[in-house]
Amino acid sequence: MSLPDGPFFRWLASRRFLQRLQAFLRRLQPWGQEGMNVYDVLRFFLVGLINGAVATRAAAISFRLFLAFFPAVIFVLSVLPHTPLETEAVMDALLLLFPGDTVSLFEQTVADLLGKTQGALLSVGFVLTLYYASSSVHAVLSGFNESALLDQKGNPWLIRIWSMFLLVLLVVLLGVAVLLIGFSGDLLTWMSGRGWLPGESLKWFNLARWVGAVALIYSSVTLLYNVGHWDRLKWRTATPGAAMTTILMVLLSVGFSFFIAQLNTYNRLYGSLGTLMLALVWVNANSAVLLLGFELDASIEKARREAREKFSGSGV
Repeated sequence: MSLPDGPFFRWLASRRFLQRLQAFLRRLQPWGQEGMNVYDVLRFFLVGLINGAVATRAAAISFRLFLAFFPAVIFVLSVLPHTPLETEAVMDALLLLFPGDTVSLFEQTVADLLGKTQGALLSVGFVLTLYYASSSVHAVLSGFNESALLDQKGNPWLIRIWSMFLLVLLVVLLGVAVLLIGFSGDLLTWMSGRGWLPGESLKWFNLARWVGAVALIYSSVTLLYNVGHWDRLKWRTATPGAAMTTILMVLLSVGFSFFIAQLNTYNRLYGSLGTLMLALVWVNANSAVLLLGFELDASIEKARREAREKFSGSGV
């Protein structure tokens, strides 16, 4: 698989400094496999981005994720009145999970639902959440399956079955991550106030809960990448693509929060429509990052397979 043939790429190939860069990248072999180098990985990655319609696939995933978001919020908030959690604690957790003023999009709904129990709403929310959440996971796996770097495509029925199975695992992993980020801080503060945790220990426990939450998000991404990569014969618990995706997702959330904090007139100008627009952009950006990480892992696997075939074909 080579780079596209066109005037621009031919012009790039003729540049002397790029030829020297290419030779340097070919000498870099951090994976320790004969014939597998950084240049081939980047070449496959670029081809995957050009031929894989990443923007279109990210838009499809974003639509499914956003469609599943509101039933999930309704279901979770219908459960919360049956718990001893206070409204302020829930809102603090949501502020940590979503960037900027996106929480204001459903702030009033949160207050209304927490004030009273809704049995019928709980049942309807559960059914809708189950359906749309599984469709979201299915959209992610289908987006992976459309990668131009995969020689073997997944069976549609198998993807659907895996979607249901992964939904359960992801709910557990991401649910624990949400609890660590949103609610364990209050628990640690309460324990520290009672003298059960020394002041120094509180700082380290707070750091540990954030590290644990990021590790759970990383595990969720790795799980998706392993299941979605039908060409891969070996299960990998650590991949560069998953690490890149996790880091970029954290940076995206921090970046969006900072961006919104600088726009003091944001709500006055756009109101709820602007908040909705922000949420859509944030979801789409995270979907694109999810696909970029998968394309990076697929590029590494493609380069590894090509190097292995060349090595075995040479008779060495």
